[in-house]
Amino acid sequence: MIINYDSPGQLCNRIWSLLPSIAYGLQYKEKVLVINFSEYSDAFDDLNSNKLIKFASRKRLKRFFLSLKSRGYIQNGRPNIFSKFFHLNLIEGWSNRLGNAEMVVNQADEMRRIFSFRQDITNPVDRLFSSFRDFTVVGVHIRRGDYKEWLNGIYYYTDEEYARQMYHIQKQLESSGEKVKFLVCSNESVDLNNYKDLDCFMIPESSGVKDLYALSKCGYILGPPSSYSQWASFYGKVPVNYIMEADEKLTLSYYSAIISFNTFGNGKVLNIE
Repeated sequence: MIINYDSPGQLCNRIWSLLPSIAYGLQYKEKVLVINFSEYSDAFDDLNSNKLIKFASRKRLKRFFLSLKSRGYIQNGRPNIFSKFFHLNLIEGWSNRLGNAEMVVNQADEMRRIFSFRQDITNPVDRLFSSFRDFTVVGVHIRRGDYKEWLNGIYYYTDEEYARQMYHIQKQLESSGEKVKFLVCSNESVDLNNYKDLDCFMIPESSGVKDLYALSKCGYILGPPSSYSQWASFYGKVPVNYIMEADEKLTLSYYSAIISFNTFGNGKVLNIE
């Protein structure tokens, strides 16, 4: 049995940390116990729909494993007493996110089903998007908050810089005869008046999970590199492109869906310095 016990970051960091071991369990018919996801489990309908994958709150067991980790008794991927005598593979999480990439690709559809959102999250978003059938919706993930400090703010962009990227993709889509709307999602308040010459909207009564699902419904996703928009791309099979430098011009032909962490369907790999 594989046990995921550590808690690496927020929702999408957590999901990406789980996929390699879930994919392994699905592929090799090995049971996987997830005890580090209880903070987010209420957003999903079918976490326990596959008999091999079990999501459960085991607070005492989690504290026990974390205490052993802090003392150096267990380390990710290294043999220990639990693997030797009990055949338990203890997974710390985030450090495991890049593993089993081929299995993640192979088991992607089943994992999308496992992580399907609750209907009270999806239904209002689906109704809204049904009114935009004549438009190509581009999801714009305006990541602020911790990005002001992370890596010295290299991926923290201004409204003007986002708008410039939005104008660029709009021009490309309109040249093919498409009408464009922009879904704006952010972890901070955004003034849409700063994008007044663009056809923008936000999700009513928005939340992190509603925005995440909405991004997965878009035709394209644009934003700074982020595990959040990576998950939206993977879940919805949506082409995404990342703003690595504020002044670069992102060409539509470079957009591609995420197929495993940091990996695009066109073979490109996201490298974040």
